[in-house]
Amino acid sequence: MEYTKAFDLIAGKVEEELKKSGYTKQKVASENEGDLVALFTSDNIAYSVVYILDRQQMVLRSCTMTDEGPDNEWKTLATWLYDEETSSQKDAESIANDFIEGVSGTIAVKRAKQVKQKKKKGDDGSADPKFLAKRFVAYFPELKDEIKMEEDCYYPFRGATFAKEHLAPKIAEFVKRAKGKELEKFAGVFNTQYGNGDVDTRSIITIVILNSLEDSEFTKLCNELNEETQKAALAARKYRGREVKPEKPKKKSVSKASSLLDSSR
Repeated sequence: MEYTKAFDLIAGKVEEELKKSGYTKQKVASENEGDLVALFTSDNIAYSVVYILDRQQMVLRSCTMTDEGPDNEWKTLATWLYDEETSSQKDAESIANDFIEGVSGTIAVKRAKQVKQKKKKGDDGSADPKFLAKRFVAYFPELKDEIKMEEDCYYPFRGATFAKEHLAPKIAEFVKRAKGKELEKFAGVFNTQYGNGDVDTRSIITIVILNSLEDSEFTKLCNELNEETQKAALAARKYRGREVKPEKPKKKSVSKASSLLDSSR
């Protein structure tokens, strides 16, 4: 059975099952030629069925949803080999049944409950600086590796330093070129994270990130912020240019990445 037909069969059955729990199929394209992908999302979790052509693999994976979409920290739940020259419709149906169990079984229900509780905790104002940084991965994919390097090299996570070195420059360039709905959606990230953030996160948003913007970009983004975030941003603007006491984190001596970083200096 051709892998494209097998994929449609498997993704279709997964979609039928997920619809029962309120999931919606999203339009998405594969990054690699020949690969196939189907994405299904709810408020809390995203599931993806993928066929990787060069490996001849059908994969079921999941990640957490954010206000901007999937956080792209995908976890593989099941992997099956599928060779269209030797595999049949019966094989495709077996894979579909396994994937359905993966999105609807006891473990899946537990997973959804844990994610919902975790997100509720964040909504109660406990979103920390690392959580803030991860929210921008959807806009700047390279942040994923930069966050990992920060985690490997320093403890605790240097929220203000990371924001100054990695977030602020990217955000400034994005705001310069963004407009309309794109800018409005981007401003929504700041609104949500400021509203849900802890004291450190709120300070990083206003004093570190927004204050790093030139006046034209600051005004442009500020006009899209909600009343609460805008008020805080304007109040913090008077501190622009002032020195902020640097963080003094303890380096992770056991980290291989840290050792490599130190040796390159």
